[in-house]
Amino acid sequence: MADETNLITPEMLSWIGRKTTSSLLPIMTASDIRRYMDATGDRNPLWYNDECAKAAGYRGRLLPPMLVGWLPFSIRENPDGSSAEVPDLGRQVPVPKNFTNLRNAGSETEWLKPTYPGEQLLTQSCLVDIVARQGRAGWGIYITQEEQILNGDGDIVMRRRHTMALFAETQLAEARKD
Repeated sequence: MADETNLITPEMLSWIGRKTTSSLLPIMTASDIRRYMDATGDRNPLWYNDECAKAAGYRGRLLPPMLVGWLPFSIRENPDGSSAEVPDLGRQVPVPKNFTNLRNAGSETEWLKPTYPGEQLLTQSCLVDIVARQGRAGWGIYITQEEQILNGDGDIVMRRRHTMALFAETQLAEARKD
C-alpha cells in the first residue's frame, strides 16, 4: 500500500529548486497578433491600435497576455540562435515506474507587466514542490513547477505555477471499478 512516507523519495525531493536555463522565446510581430485576433475573435484595440494604447498609458500597442502565455509552448531558441526545447522539469522527476497516468492538477497565472510586439522575451522554469496526497483515485504525486517570462530588462512579465498529478495505473483501474 502506497502512502506519503514511501512515495516521495529523497531523490525526488532533491529535484526541488532545479531550474532550466533561460531560453529565448519567438519574437511576436503585428502579423502574429492578427492571427491571434482571427483565431480568438479578441478585437481589443490595445492589440492593434497604437493611439488607443498610448491614450491608455502604454508606449504602444500590446501583445495580448494570452498570446504571451502561449509562447512557452512554442519553439524556443538558444542565445546562439539554435533551436531548443526547455525541458519540462516535472516530467523528468524520477517517480515510481507505475505512476504513468498524468493529470493537470491546476494552474495559476499572474500578468505583471505589459509586453510589446518585437520585444525579446525569455523563459525559465523552476521545480518548486513535490508532495503526495490521497484522493478518490488513490495516492497521487503532485509536482509543481513555476515558469517565468522575462523581458529584455530582466523584469518578470508573467509568472505561472502549474501542478501536475501522477497516479499509478493500477490505482486508477481500481478506482474506475467503484
